[in-house]
Amino acid sequence: MIGVVINPFSRRNRGQSGLKRKLERLLGSYGRVVETYSTDAIIPALKQFADEGRKYWVADGGDGALHWMINGAARYFGPQKATEIARYVPTGGGSVDFVAKGLGMDRDPMAILSRLVATIAKGGEPKYVPLRSMECDGTQLMYGDSREHFRRYAFATAFAGYGANFFGPLHEGSGEKSPTRIAALMGLGFGAAAGRALFQGPLAGLKPKVLAKAEYDFLHPLRAEVTVDGELQRDHNGKLLETFTVLQCAALPLSISGILRVFPLANNEQMHVHAGMVSGVEAVRAWPSLMTGKRVQHMLPDAYDGPAKKIEVRCLHGDEMNPVLDGEVFFRLQTLTASLGPVFEMAVP
Repeated sequence: MIGVVINPFSRRNRGQSGLKRKLERLLGSYGRVVETYSTDAIIPALKQFADEGRKYWVADGGDGALHWMINGAARYFGPQKATEIARYVPTGGGSVDFVAKGLGMDRDPMAILSRLVATIAKGGEPKYVPLRSMECDGTQLMYGDSREHFRRYAFATAFAGYGANFFGPLHEGSGEKSPTRIAALMGLGFGAAAGRALFQGPLAGLKPKVLAKAEYDFLHPLRAEVTVDGELQRDHNGKLLETFTVLQCAALPLSISGILRVFPLANNEQMHVHAGMVSGVEAVRAWPSLMTGKRVQHMLPDAYDGPAKKIEVRCLHGDEMNPVLDGEVFFRLQTLTASLGPVFEMAVP
């Protein structure tokens, strides 16, 4: 009934000797565990689950693990069949756990699997929650600058600007992603914004190196043409916007380490989009509202914060996007469109 995919090389699983055997003992006759040493090994594992008639497909890890499982299923079986062939079980415990948190699940994969096995053993079924995805289509530059079609299904994205930039420093060094470190990096980002405002003109040469690096890491914008539900994005004077410091969307509300609550308008009928030019000062001003999950459109004269069915991005002047989809970074996108995608059934033991 159950198929579990684990990545032995993930940050959480490294050093956990015997994890596969522990999971197999927990599942007993109700499941199979497959170790995938690369993303290329996911589709063969899913094909095996399908051939064996397994109904519950478990992604051991955070949103990235779920992302690769769902996209592997969509690629091999087709998007429609991927929504029908299985019930997906996010387990949390990864670096980014927006989906599991949004479903009210804890971050203990063993406990989640134990409940699932106990429910099946009694002849029952877990609760099912339909979750709308976003279909992300675009054009990607590959080796030799050849252009290839890009398609992924995701639940939360940061195309460019502050949100996407944040993942560069986050992955540096040890790659630790604790709430404490996330809060520290957010503080550094806001410090960079304040430093940009302070060290201008004759004072620019006095800017500390740490602030200069943080400014480059966190604040660099994207030059692009952006359309939301068919309308080109413009500033408060009606001029076409070509510089974006925020460019992101999600299909479900997100809580970032309990510090920020964003995309409150996202649901199965619409995405929530942030798109536009937001200065560092404006971002600091909006911070208290973001902490409580409020919409901040009234604080952003040159940005859109609201619902949408579709957002289209076309990079300008040779610029490129390195978008983050469900915590996974993809590189060298020239165009990217996000629209409402298929609904996947999530099993919540």
